[in-house]
Amino acid sequence: MFYNSANLSVLVYVGLVTITLGVVFVSWSSKSRKKGDLVESGIYAFVRHPEFLGHMLIIFALVIISQHWISLIIGVILIILLCFAMIEEEKRNIEKFGEAYKDYMKRVPRINLLLGIMRKMRENMR
Repeated sequence: MFYNSANLSVLVYVGLVTITLGVVFVSWSSKSRKKGDLVESGIYAFVRHPEFLGHMLIIFALVIISQHWISLIIGVILIILLCFAMIEEEKRNIEKFGEAYKDYMKRVPRINLLLGIMRKMRENMR
């Protein structure tokens, strides 16, 4: 099904789990987003860019599934491009939402899901 040049079958299974997670993030963020509004609930309460995170997970999963150096190079390039796209989107969001988005940026990490979960847990404990 997939090209697996290093023949590390455990990575194929890790990749399949990761790709599933990526698809979940992309789908969940698409359903949570409202046109023209600043969304701070759902997955957006944990990370500011869940769709980008989902795409990065999918790319990473495809790299570890294929286990080929060409996939690694292409994957790194794509992830770097997604990082630039996130930065540009944040600039547009600051222009569009102003201080509300800047406050949101202080509370919610860009794509670090674990940090977002920890911050949300601390917030709920108060």
